[in-house]
Amino acid sequence: MTRSSVLLALLILAAPELLAAQRTTPAQRAASTPKALARGFDSFILLVPPRDTGAIKKSLRAALEAEQSADVRRDQTETMRLGAVSRIEAKKVEISRLKERIDVARKENREADRLGLEAERKAAEREIELLKRRAELRQAEIDFEARRAELAGLTAKALQLELQLAIRRAGRLRAPVGGAGGASQDRVIAELEKQTLEAQRAQAESSIHVADQEITVIDRRLELLDAQERVLGGR
Repeated sequence: MTRSSVLLALLILAAPELLAAQRTTPAQRAASTPKALARGFDSFILLVPPRDTGAIKKSLRAALEAEQSADVRRDQTETMRLGAVSRIEAKKVEISRLKERIDVARKENREADRLGLEAERKAAEREIELLKRRAELRQAEIDFEARRAELAGLTAKALQLELQLAIRRAGRLRAPVGGAGGASQDRVIAELEKQTLEAQRAQAESSIHVADQEITVIDRRLELLDAQERVLGGR
């Protein structure tokens, strides 16, 4: 068999594969690979990096759970704050009564009783300062949980948009449409990408507020620690 005959036979055998490849669009060929989205769209379009929908859904569930958890902790902390406020009011009443007893002891020249009552009054006033610091801490923690809930909500919104974007991209690859129909799908994808990026920006800004509020919580804890040490030291 001559060399030209061999080449002709190879071309005949390869013809079905070549025809099939010609009938397959570039987007369909890209969709058949693990990194279909990354290669199926131009890098100018993929401003939101493609992710597997399963991973997005997992992150979305975690964000929704985090939002619920933050709401629960906020309610619990509010209960503790109200408890501290209630104890402050009770201590104020106690101090008022101690002052009355101190006045009576002074009028009756019961110096030892007066000195003992004065010590109780000072201890009660120090405890009020401690309770005020505790209430301030609880308020800071409430604000922190509110910020965390807000961040989780914004994260969930960004993930929901990203999920819709991923679904639209995958659909565009599976069933490519040319002409006006394809351009319309591309506009929808571009708009979803814009909304996703805007949601991610809001999420990032919220994370900064969460970090700032966490610093405030730590500062309040340090103040409370200092107040506790003063009470224990009798200062």
